[in-house]
Amino acid sequence: MKIRTLAMTLIMVLSIWILAAPVMTGCGRELVSDSNTNSVENVRRGSGNEGSLEEENVSVYIPMNKIKNEVVNILGENYWPDKRLTAAELKTETGISEEMYDDFLAEKMNIETDIDIMIILKAKAEYLPEIEKMLNAYRDALLVKYRERPQELGKVQASRIEVIEPYICFVQLGADTEAAIKKGDEEVVVVCQQENERAVDIIEKTILDQ
Repeated sequence: MKIRTLAMTLIMVLSIWILAAPVMTGCGRELVSDSNTNSVENVRRGSGNEGSLEEENVSVYIPMNKIKNEVVNILGENYWPDKRLTAAELKTETGISEEMYDDFLAEKMNIETDIDIMIILKAKAEYLPEIEKMLNAYRDALLVKYRERPQELGKVQASRIEVIEPYICFVQLGADTEAAIKKGDEEVVVVCQQENERAVDIIEKTILDQ
């Protein structure tokens, strides 16, 4: 009897051990899984922080004079705007008011006989689409204003509006177009487009390289 009892006891212990082994193994696996999950979450939080840093870098403030100086360096004597507009004058010129942007630079010719102008705004995000519409309306108004003056009209037709979020710019440059006007109205547009393209390229490069 004792032998039989001992054998049955051993069988019961072995059975319990066999049944318990998968559960214990499962617990071990669950612990490993939790550890890995925590590691993954920590990595994601790190990546999120890095993303925030990248966003901060994108929105780093770029002094308007730095952007202007880069344009002047590219265009040289072909950059003619020589009068800095105040916020009030910018609003009179375009309708864009101070609460719509964080910073701006607007320069135009100080004489009425030429219309070279450059406007750069660091727009507030919620106003960017509206500012773009207002600059397009401003351009349309200039097309009407100068429709009887081919030399000035060519500059307006060649003007560019470019969005480099959160910045937006309006460039209407071209400098001296006397030689071009002798070849025809279309040549004025071509010459001014080239100057505006050079200006927009360096504005974009200056902003995106920060």
